[in-house]
Amino acid sequence: MEIILVIFVIIILFLVCYLFFMKMELRRIKKELDLVLSRKTNGLVHTEFTSKEIHDLVECINTHLTEIKSKESKLERKNANFVKMIRNISHDLRTPLTSSLGYVSLMLESDITEQEKIKNLKIVEERLKRLSELIDSFFEFSKILSNDQIIELDEINLVAVIEKAISNHYEDFSKDNRMIDFKTNKRKIKIKSNEVMLVRVFDNLIRNAYKHSNGNLDIEINQTNDKVKIKFINDLLYNDLDVDRIFDEFYTVDISRTKGNTGLGLAIAKEFVEQLKGKIKADKKNNKLIITIIF
Repeated sequence: MEIILVIFVIIILFLVCYLFFMKMELRRIKKELDLVLSRKTNGLVHTEFTSKEIHDLVECINTHLTEIKSKESKLERKNANFVKMIRNISHDLRTPLTSSLGYVSLMLESDITEQEKIKNLKIVEERLKRLSELIDSFFEFSKILSNDQIIELDEINLVAVIEKAISNHYEDFSKDNRMIDFKTNKRKIKIKSNEVMLVRVFDNLIRNAYKHSNGNLDIEINQTNDKVKIKFINDLLYNDLDVDRIFDEFYTVDISRTKGNTGLGLAIAKEFVEQLKGKIKADKKNNKLIITIIF
């Protein structure tokens, strides 16, 4: 009986000591967690305690810490991009507006002929049209990012949709003695998609090629097995173009900003393509910019 009592006392003492050290370890883990959170580092919580429960707790804490740090990092990048976006919006809106006001002041304060007034009014009209396009683009992009509506899909002929988009820009290319060369291995390529969104995608890519290239635009479409590839190929004007960032909102090379580019056109194209379950990428090869869409 005495032996049993001694064993019982030893077990109780062991459990008390175990609970004491576990409590101490939990306090240490809490302090370490507070330190990691206060310093805002990528550090994690550690333990050398043998308890499986403690190890599971530490692993759970570290999983959540990793998720929190990842979200914080993304939030910081978004905040930095937001500041940059506001700066770019201010610049892009102010440029045509300031120019328009300058021409209006010139007409009001100067003694100019009717012919010169008409010429200046046409310039003002172009600047205001540009301002209107910018506002529409900003509105459209914000609407895209906040829109959770289901996209309606229909069976469409992809070749016909591209031809429709090309026709919208044929006159612009022709007046500059430039061409849009469309190559396809089939006259009909049917896919389930949204025609309005696709026309907007192709329209933005063709407009981008027109504004930022001096040569022709080649469009190639090929269907192989269950994939359709559409390539937009044009001469590369800017050697410092970063193809890894070309679809970022408001990304531009400095020289392109003089042509009134906000970068929104390609960002909208990327967003639409991905909403339609496709992929879009950009490459540089032999002084050419190649944008490829895959459905």
